[in-house]
Amino acid sequence: MAPTSVSPEFDKIGFWSPNTASIDWCENNYTVSFYIAEFWNTTSSFLIAAIAAAGYMNLASYTERRMALFMQIFFAAGVGSVLFHGTLRHKMQLLDELPMLYAATVGMFICIETRFGKQGRWLPIALGAWLVVTTIIFSTTSGTLQSVSFQATYSSMVLTGLYFLRGFHLQQQPIRPNPDISKLIRLSCWTILAAVTVWLVDYNLCVFINGVSKESVLKWNPQLHAWWHLLSAYGIYGESVVVMYYHYDIRGREPHVYMWKDFLPAVTFIQPAEKKRD
Repeated sequence: MAPTSVSPEFDKIGFWSPNTASIDWCENNYTVSFYIAEFWNTTSSFLIAAIAAAGYMNLASYTERRMALFMQIFFAAGVGSVLFHGTLRHKMQLLDELPMLYAATVGMFICIETRFGKQGRWLPIALGAWLVVTTIIFSTTSGTLQSVSFQATYSSMVLTGLYFLRGFHLQQQPIRPNPDISKLIRLSCWTILAAVTVWLVDYNLCVFINGVSKESVLKWNPQLHAWWHLLSAYGIYGESVVVMYYHYDIRGREPHVYMWKDFLPAVTFIQPAEKKRD
């Protein structure tokens, strides 16, 4: 947990005090607004929701429930992050973390059926049971146990997604080489790596970078967790676009990746989209 008593700045009282979340990030609380616990972490969380909203609007086949659901939950995670960092309350923390877990589970469902074909009702039932169990665990625990168990679970699911992505790429590239998708994979992986790096520094070295404690080597706080929001949202979104691309490519739909507004990757089709819901 990021330290909360390295200086009086961290102990400021605000509208939502006292903090009940299992973690308090390395941003000085209530220094910008009496009503917002972590101002920069809160405002940067809007970017998560914005990326998800843009991704949903550019979804090539919104008639596929799994794709639409993924982006909708991604958006919910952004809104939950706004509420969590704005209040540092435990219930709001759940609105941030649980949608992240749900989105990762939907992504896992897409990866499994893309790799192994349609699996039948047992797969969504099994994943649903997994979500029930993990939701209960994360909702009823607190402190370091809750924080570490969530981080370990979510990280393992993201890494599993990257493993599937690598398998899709090795399978399809010899069949239909696509330099654009290769570039997107590299961009997503490097962005996620940068996000993890700033998260680890912010989480473990807060006392040296908060800009207010005696031990701090910086005179100002670089707000690394806010940068984590932007980098992780973009990287994980890019990873999800690659998964969507191969989901359709393996099915012979001739997907094409383009950069919307020269910033955000999206998928479209050379062939007309099929009117199909699955």
